[in-house]
Amino acid sequence: MRYAAFISYNHRDRKAASWLHKALETYRIPKRLHGHPSAVGPLGPRLPPIFQDREELAASANLAESVRAALVESASLIVICSPNGARSHWVNEEIRAFVAMGRRDQIQCLIIGGEPNAATLPGADPALECLPPALFENGGSEPLASDIRPGKDGRAAARLKLIAGIMGIGYDELRQREAARRQRQLAIIAGASAIGFVAMAGLAVSAVLARNEAVVQRDIARQKTITAERTTAFVQSLFEVSDPSEAKGSQVSALEILDKGAERIAGSLSNEPSVKAELMTTLSKVYLGLGAYRKGDAIIRDSLALKVADPGVAARQLLALGDSQTRQGDYATAAATFTRALALAQDPDRGNPDLVAPILVGRGEARSATGDTRGAETDIRAALARDTAQSGPRHPSVARDLEALGLNAIAEGREAEAKPLFEKALAIRIPAQGLAHPRVSEDYNELGSIAYLQRDSAAAETYWSKALKSDELVLGPNHPDVAISINNVARVMLERRGFAEARVLLVRARDISLKQRSETHDDLAFILANLGIAERGLGNRAAAEAALQKALVAAEVHKHRNTAPILAELADLACDRGAPAHGLALLDRAAPIMRTDYPDDPWRLAWIANTRGKCVLAAGDGSAARQMLTASMAEIRKRWPASTLFGSIAERRLQALG
Repeated sequence: MRYAAFISYNHRDRKAASWLHKALETYRIPKRLHGHPSAVGPLGPRLPPIFQDREELAASANLAESVRAALVESASLIVICSPNGARSHWVNEEIRAFVAMGRRDQIQCLIIGGEPNAATLPGADPALECLPPALFENGGSEPLASDIRPGKDGRAAARLKLIAGIMGIGYDELRQREAARRQRQLAIIAGASAIGFVAMAGLAVSAVLARNEAVVQRDIARQKTITAERTTAFVQSLFEVSDPSEAKGSQVSALEILDKGAERIAGSLSNEPSVKAELMTTLSKVYLGLGAYRKGDAIIRDSLALKVADPGVAARQLLALGDSQTRQGDYATAAATFTRALALAQDPDRGNPDLVAPILVGRGEARSATGDTRGAETDIRAALARDTAQSGPRHPSVARDLEALGLNAIAEGREAEAKPLFEKALAIRIPAQGLAHPRVSEDYNELGSIAYLQRDSAAAETYWSKALKSDELVLGPNHPDVAISINNVARVMLERRGFAEARVLLVRARDISLKQRSETHDDLAFILANLGIAERGLGNRAAAEAALQKALVAAEVHKHRNTAPILAELADLACDRGAPAHGLALLDRAAPIMRTDYPDDPWRLAWIANTRGKCVLAAGDGSAARQMLTASMAEIRKRWPASTLFGSIAERRLQALG
């Protein structure tokens, strides 16, 4: 099941639905229940996603069918019960559709207003009826209900009742487990809160000391920067558990502490904009490190509204903003932001020279992603020279620069040159930061990509599996970087035709990515395309085409190197459904792009020709099809044995000639 539950509600009850959606998705399942069988599969740390908004399906041409599809993929149906919901056409139709699937016993209710059975209670106002009539059609009885009206269950108990119903666990059992867990956490939470209050007291003292020292030294602006940096270091130590290299997957508690810190900072230091900006920048960076991209981005953007006069502080803000824009795939904007940051950091009087190298690397990575690989090389090498001179050749900042150079080399098709760069970076990072550092797994991922591009799928799978295991341990299961590792492992599964196991991984990768990134992020050009291949391998052609179309949008936004392969997949599907003219038009678009993006990978163009042969055969020209299919087979067979995905498809096409 893709969704743990489908929330059915009237738009006037959106506030309650949004609360419920968040309450269910943020619930941490007690560890002792992990692996317990349920309607949503073996339980993990969290429930699968909860479907709330019909607007999520706005891209569909037929909204009703899309809602039905979401209901099919939902393990349970939760009905928000109020007079609004009882009269709602949508709510009643969704109940009827769910019942028609034979899953009436998986319906739960959350009463938020009105009165159950008001139509039959003596003296009650029928207009207050809150239970939708569809619940009782065809002999249906009143489902289990939680009630958050005043004097009833309360929100905490209502949430547990609904979660117990989703998981198929007795409410009392879950409540007892929850009470035991909360008891264990009480001391930790109390300690974190106390530390937070101490931090705020420390901030106030630091701000006062900064003012006094600035008066003495007659250098107010520069001293505020020093004070802000000291304060930042202090508060960053408070959130040390939130560093991904130390979190060991415990994202939830780290984020809870961060949220409290963010609230306190938002309501204080109004007279110290530079100090406040430093703190908000630090918070943003930690949120981004934990994979909470949207929250991190919101905080750094809010900080830009502060009246910061110090160029060094403003440069750090823009560095964090550029990092956030890069993570969201907005590379051109990020490059411009880094350029603004660089000018401020290089201010001769009040800049911050220590920021110049990281800004140059950030701009280099953004430029590389936009196709400006020469400009990227210049920026990154300037940063490397600066970091080597300042910190020595074994410093982690040098590893960061080598990794950026490696990524740029891959973007230019120089995989052989990229490999030693990542190996050197690992030789620096592992002794200095340990195997558990997140960048170590990223380097393994890139080495896997290089092995894959060099046609060594076995080595690629070894690297990628190692990266995935490390990512899940260090970052937790739902970090966006984990989605990249999942996609890579799934790709190897696809190539050996493990469609079902690959689809499970790719659905997870897609859902993780979309939670923190837009649908046009460049990573989704791979994830969604691979999901389309998996769906097609399982015979789900409509789902395959939908995933590939979304992948194409993301690819074309970024002029991604997966554009031509996606077009070839879509062409193949078009010819399958009897539209060879459309398929051939897609191949005409794909061929020049493939030639440009894969000049040293001849099987890619052979694949375009092979797919064209299939479409020509579908159009009725067997002679031309035979020529195209036969001529393209040599390159395909060199690359792909008949037992692999592409090899088996090509052999079947040839056999179709008879």
